[in-house]
Amino acid sequence: MTARLMAACAVSAVAVVLPVGVTGTVAAQAATSAPHALASGWTPLTLQNGWTGSAFGTAAAAARAISGIVHLEGGIATTGSNPVPFTLPAGFRPARTAYVPVDLCDATHGVLEINTSGVVTVEAEGGAFSNAACFTSLDGASFAKSASSFTPLTLQNGWFTAPFGTSAPAVRAISGIIHLKGAIATSGTNPVPFTLPAGFRPASVVFVPVDLCNATNGRLQIEPTGVVTVEAEGGAFSNAACFTSLDGAWFAP
Repeated sequence: MTARLMAACAVSAVAVVLPVGVTGTVAAQAATSAPHALASGWTPLTLQNGWTGSAFGTAAAAARAISGIVHLEGGIATTGSNPVPFTLPAGFRPARTAYVPVDLCDATHGVLEINTSGVVTVEAEGGAFSNAACFTSLDGASFAKSASSFTPLTLQNGWFTAPFGTSAPAVRAISGIIHLKGAIATSGTNPVPFTLPAGFRPASVVFVPVDLCNATNGRLQIEPTGVVTVEAEGGAFSNAACFTSLDGAWFAP
């Protein structure tokens, strides 16, 4: 169990919506088509601890680094209970621990804890590992390898930086897309942790999914003024205060 999950938090994404739960896994996998061939430029990931790839006809698990951002793809599953499906090869590992939101079985929320050693652990909201075992989608998951070329964000209203060995909050524009990185927390109740600098602000309000404490679901509401508000699923702000990951968060301005 990670330190983040052991923290004193209250209570305890956006991907494929699967029509089945754990009990329908075998039938659904049998009914899906063969996985697509790995696209050029992607590095296959070696699965371990009983995890298998291409669940529900998805692509094989793979990684690719583009402009300092590591992108993951594919779907994985397991009939076991070990939450470590793979280790990222050198060259795809973050400089500090990253927490990246992912989709699990029946559209439930999960997170990848990615350590500097490359070891990846899948965590499920509410500790419901059966959802991760049934199906974990890597599609759309991404994180920054380092803070290189990122602009640091100035925190406010009592928020502080880099809890649980994560990196400091920062922002970068890459090919017209705004990428965020790092993690934040607060002992207060003000939901506004920072204001994005000019040049990183959206033309309209955007809502960006993020991971909160105990693998719960949250989002950033980002205004054209740059003001960012953290919102927690079900109004459980204590989960946001305990831990809000910016890793994997991005939007088109």
